[in-house]
Amino acid sequence: MKLTLSRLENLLLTACDDLRGSMDASEYKEYIFGMLFLKRASDLFDQRQAELRKQFQAQGMAEEDIAEALNDPDNYSGKFFYVPPRARWNQGWQEEVIENGEKKVIQHPALKHVKENVGTTLNKALEAIEDANPDALQDVLKGINFNKKIGQRTLDDDTLADFVLNFEKIPLKDSDFEFPDLLGAAYEYLIKYFADSAGKKAGEFYTPAEVVRVCVEICDPEEGMSVYDPTVGSGGMLIQMRDYLREKGGSSDELSLNGQESIGTTWSICKMNMLLHGISHADIRQQDTLKEPLHLDANNELKRFDRVVANPPFSQNYSRKELKFPGRFPVLMPEKGKKADLMFVQHMLAVLKHDGRLASVMPHGVLFRGGEEREARKHFIDHGLLEAIIGLPSNLFYGTGIPACIMVMNKQGAAQRDHVLFINADREYREGKAQNHLRPEDIDKIIYAYRNKQDIPAYARLVPKAEIAAEDYNCNIRRYVDNAPPPEPHDVRAHLHGGVPKAEVENLAQFWLNYPQLKDDLFITRDNDYLDFASVIATDKRAIAELVSSHQGVIKRHASFMETLEQWWQKNLPIVEALAPDAANQEGRTRNVYVMRSSLLASIEHALATQQLLTPFQVRGAFANYVNSLKADFKSIAASGWGPELIPDEDILQSQFPEILDQQAQAQARLAELQALFAAADEEDFEDIDDTGVMTSEQVKDLKAKLKDAKGQAKLCKKDPKLGDARAHEQRAAEIEAQLLRHKALEDEAKQLKATIKGIETQREALVQSAREKISNDQARDIIIKRLQNLLMSNYQVYIKAYQRSCITAIENLWGKYAVTAKTIEEDRDQATAQLKAFLAELGYE
Repeated sequence: MKLTLSRLENLLLTACDDLRGSMDASEYKEYIFGMLFLKRASDLFDQRQAELRKQFQAQGMAEEDIAEALNDPDNYSGKFFYVPPRARWNQGWQEEVIENGEKKVIQHPALKHVKENVGTTLNKALEAIEDANPDALQDVLKGINFNKKIGQRTLDDDTLADFVLNFEKIPLKDSDFEFPDLLGAAYEYLIKYFADSAGKKAGEFYTPAEVVRVCVEICDPEEGMSVYDPTVGSGGMLIQMRDYLREKGGSSDELSLNGQESIGTTWSICKMNMLLHGISHADIRQQDTLKEPLHLDANNELKRFDRVVANPPFSQNYSRKELKFPGRFPVLMPEKGKKADLMFVQHMLAVLKHDGRLASVMPHGVLFRGGEEREARKHFIDHGLLEAIIGLPSNLFYGTGIPACIMVMNKQGAAQRDHVLFINADREYREGKAQNHLRPEDIDKIIYAYRNKQDIPAYARLVPKAEIAAEDYNCNIRRYVDNAPPPEPHDVRAHLHGGVPKAEVENLAQFWLNYPQLKDDLFITRDNDYLDFASVIATDKRAIAELVSSHQGVIKRHASFMETLEQWWQKNLPIVEALAPDAANQEGRTRNVYVMRSSLLASIEHALATQQLLTPFQVRGAFANYVNSLKADFKSIAASGWGPELIPDEDILQSQFPEILDQQAQAQARLAELQALFAAADEEDFEDIDDTGVMTSEQVKDLKAKLKDAKGQAKLCKKDPKLGDARAHEQRAAEIEAQLLRHKALEDEAKQLKATIKGIETQREALVQSAREKISNDQARDIIIKRLQNLLMSNYQVYIKAYQRSCITAIENLWGKYAVTAKTIEEDRDQATAQLKAFLAELGYE
């Protein structure tokens, strides 16, 4: 059965487990990437050897000649690297050595069987592959050192041998994959996983995908163009440029990808990222870009590019010493003071073609600081180079919570450009635990505003260059696009005498339009200008949510939306079905996920154009989110058809073995309860008020000492009754043992639960595998299509529920302002004062 993306991700995370306790993610990421590359190269080598053997045998070659040809590096090219014997995963090898003047042959095991000197063996294997393939791998693998000292120690042989065995479980031949670029997708997943784990250090090699998406859509690459990232990191921006071109239906074969990175390990990760994505032609260089740009043309001048995209490191210093190509910088920034940001922008402009475009992430400070940065902004604006500034939400990036922006420079039409587009998107995002995130609809709105160059109130505005000059070239976004919410209206008469202003109720007209009769059921007329809350919610704010959620107008409107959505799905299902290969005619159908996405996106936008529940940005965003979350599934369908391996384990278990899931859930819930109890027991001032029998570590230790003492005293008293009553000491010992047994019973239960959960996990895999083998492709097709439909429905349901919540919140806001009048508050105050005086009088305080 072929490997799905989710299965590969799980296997890779399992491989990380052996290292996670020994070092942090920023340290062991290169071990994972190095081992992944090593195993992939060896598996592909085996695949190529099998193909060559079959070819040579068909040609009638002798076995001896075949063996020689199989070890000829010239027979391996492109994605097939020549793997020297010492780096082969599945093949042992022989080495001739001279000992005491005599030739001796040493038999070495295959890499997967190495148990001693594992770190050194892996280092030499990576070095051997690099030496055998210098054109593609020069300096890429040798920097990975499995013997590197972490803290006070290095990884021992047992840990590294287990690490190797975990990769033995991961098949990495092309034929093992559900779709061709599955390995690249898994590599991207790993990079994000390490970024999430590494925290602040992640900013060196990873830019959040949604920010990259904005930059890529702004750049809008075309076939045959050249793309450049001067601070390439792990290469995500270049790869997304390629994928976006594919998404538009273009061919990425002739898209030139170029990048430069100063940090050696990050450059190495980038090179491997490109190769594992099947991009062998990317030109990735290592050096400080400001100091020495390495992409040069035939005349040793700076090479020019059609598109430049980057997220340079924020607020760094730089040195003018030995600064090559100083003509790149019309305005030099101070060397100190961490102001190299606009030096990067000027470099990007210098390498941009006469009609090129660039998008670069920048810290907000570059927009308003004075000095040389002000002069740089003046240069950009006066020459018509600055096309747009896009303000992003705060806390999007790893390692910094400061808000950032995207500066868009466009040389095409620069001479005639007399406006700068300001987009203030800093209030539209989804909150996350560690970081905030741009939602698909937020990205869509930014791109819409950029492409249409139209004023959007409190969001986007074309600002004349003269106006910016009058502000002394201060480009602080809020000077030009203020998106602060309007002040909350308060009606003094309503506060004093009651009632809800009709004008404020009418401000919620979108809700009354979408939910017929709801307004009439929430409010009753007081007079020409004021309404009252209906009796059902007049005294209970909590009743608002219940009334709205159960209102027939709300229910029917939502049902109508979902019915339209289901009709659209049924009508467009053939486009999804056409993804799968046609067994009778393999070339008869278009099986392009990107073409499917584009077609369905336009279709669903049209189908939902007349509804008012969701904005056009949300309609498109919800669908983009749906396709992105299922991209791997769609690619698998396009490459391999309706295989049962695409049915998630949880779905199979839920339908075939619900009792297993129930047992697991109960065990996990009880274990969590016990672990919380043990944790609470070791806190200060803990009291076992529920008489669970749990004790603190100190209590257990103290009772064990007392038990030992009681038993000893009983023993002494039995020998000499004059020393005391042995039975009293035995009774005391029995009581202590009972206490300890109650605590131990809880510990034993926790151990048993862990064993049960582990056993269920093992059982689950076997049950899922056996059940999956019984599912035919036709049955799998029906299950998968139903799952795709349900996920589409639930995806839009989330947006509808959010709209309903916003309606409830708006009504609750009115209730909070006007349900209780100032007169009522005064009456309550007077009543409370009278009660207090009465109590004081009873106590003798007059």
